[in-house]
Amino acid sequence: MYEGLMRNKFIGLVALLVFSILAIAFSITVEGATGGFAMFLSIPSFIFVIGVGGGLNFMRKHTFADDELGKSLRNDIVLAGWLGFIVGSVLAFGGNTDSIADIPSAYLSAAIIPVLYGYVIGAIAEAFMTK
Repeated sequence: MYEGLMRNKFIGLVALLVFSILAIAFSITVEGATGGFAMFLSIPSFIFVIGVGGGLNFMRKHTFADDELGKSLRNDIVLAGWLGFIVGSVLAFGGNTDSIADIPSAYLSAAIIPVLYGYVIGAIAEAFMTK
């Protein structure tokens, strides 16, 4: 029973990754969206989301039952993604610029990546933590 459950979770994870990558590739190559796959990769954002979300969850771990851990982890990781957005926004807007037009769009897109990471990683974490 448990083996089949884990197999389903891994198949779902592979499907999520494959279809997400295909959708991004389609947008870039066929639809003509600007940018590339590298815009979706940010090691500092990943570390921030996992570290802050995991830390928040670990601090409160003793307060919930085992069946609540996945949902709580998801909520904390999503919150960490939004906190990462705020940090990224401060970094983007904190420079010596006179208007929002002076801020490179790469800074703004980098500020949004932690939110994406928070939602995706949070959903994956919840799926793996629930029975």
